[in-house]
Amino acid sequence: MKNIKIFADSTCDLSSEEAKKLDIGIVPLKVSFDFETFKDGVDISSEQLFQLVDKYNRLPLTSSPSPADFYNSFKPYVSKGQEIIYIGLSSKISSTIQNAKLAADFLPENSVYIVDSLNLCGATGALVKYTYEFLEKGLDVDEVIKKLKILIPNYRLFFTVETFDNLNRGGRCSSVEKIFGSMLNIKPIIEMSPEGLGVWKKTRGKRKAFDMMIKQLNKDKDDIYKQEIQIASAPGNKLELEKLKDIITKKTGINKFNEYETGCVISSHCGRGTIGFGYFLDRVD
Repeated sequence: MKNIKIFADSTCDLSSEEAKKLDIGIVPLKVSFDFETFKDGVDISSEQLFQLVDKYNRLPLTSSPSPADFYNSFKPYVSKGQEIIYIGLSSKISSTIQNAKLAADFLPENSVYIVDSLNLCGATGALVKYTYEFLEKGLDVDEVIKKLKILIPNYRLFFTVETFDNLNRGGRCSSVEKIFGSMLNIKPIIEMSPEGLGVWKKTRGKRKAFDMMIKQLNKDKDDIYKQEIQIASAPGNKLELEKLKDIITKKTGINKFNEYETGCVISSHCGRGTIGFGYFLDRVD
């Protein structure tokens, strides 16, 4: 494994401790307020981001790493003769993968392998960790990529948000939807699929949203890869996260969780109170 370096971007939401432990290179996305730009997870935390959103009463602009950012991150390892596997934020919602490919075009052929996660947050984080495990078992790059491509389209992600505020500020719902959603305590359940983000269902109250999400989980539980759940929430949601884990375990018997805290980019679009979970369906030999 010494000749292979794993890279991801900051939306994989691995903690800095875990990324360091697994020796994962992280290329940060960026968030900008006026003329001030921050690197996600490097110059600013999600909680600090929320403070700035409250201060300015608007969301920041978010942007992908540039091709130059990727090139400068990859080049030192390629120059040492290492191969790189980069697992990035879904190409359906970001230009991050495209920019990584542009950077790879300026490096020697077959030195950088770009993997489109078609997902975000815990799903990408899990793919990074599985890649590490596959390499530890002695699989070569082609075998690892083959397994990842089997896993990727078989991920189910559901999450719900506390309010429509950030979705409205980011242009993802209308003012009318925000007003009536707030009045009626409507909670949209967002799903992520290989086609991108979309509203799966809407319900009144977060507990009902949890119940609907867990009902689908129950249908899939016997086919979940490694019988583990990726569970994530925005900062400040620790108690609710523990509550959701407890409900999942009681209703499904699954008690293996990989926990993630949403980084600045995901938090800016979804807001405080965002919480959800996902899992891979077992299609790996």
